Amino acid sequence: MELKDIVSVSGLPGLHKVIGRNKNGLIVETIAENGKKFATTAHQKVSVLSDIAIFTNDGEVKLWQAIKNIKEKEDAGTEIPTSKSSDTDVKAAMSFAVPDFDAEKVYVSDMKKLFSWYQVIKNTIDYSKLGQEEEAETADGETIVKATKEKSAPKQIKTAAPRTSGGAKTKTTTPRKMGS
Repeated sequence: MELKDIVSVSGLPGLHKVIGRNKNGLIVETIAENGKKFATTAHQKVSVLSDIAIFTNDGEVKLWQAIKNIKEKEDAGTEIPTSKSSDTDVKAAMSFAVPDFDAEKVYVSDMKKLFSWYQVIKNTIDYSKLGQEEEAETADGETIVKATKEKSAPKQIKTAAPRTSGGAKTKTTTPRKMGS
């Protein structure tokens, strides 16, 4: 599974996998043991994990990079905090997940959410596809990350028939001869 397939739905705990679409929203399945399926409504805010970024002092870092850093630290034997960990433990762990995070914009609740999301997806995500981005290095040694976008066919745009004033459609008729 990739980050583009995982969403967070406002008002609902946990993360969800997108399994389809309907006319009003998405059909999602809870990433948990129970795997409940449901449809989102137009009133719910749905955030795709691949679109989320974390504020840094110099700009922002994509969520995939933070998850990758957390995975590397966990593989090295570092304990990952939970939602019940102390604020100081969470801040210390955040310093290795995103070393230059903006402490004024990134709240402890956001940090706890990041680590709880990691705990949910760590066994389901495909780390080989995580961050398939190309990196380019500038002349002064600074690394710039450029996202590679998938090329898709251009979108077809449907156009409606022209309308006259008042909203009524125009009707064309063929002239008939009178008296025949």
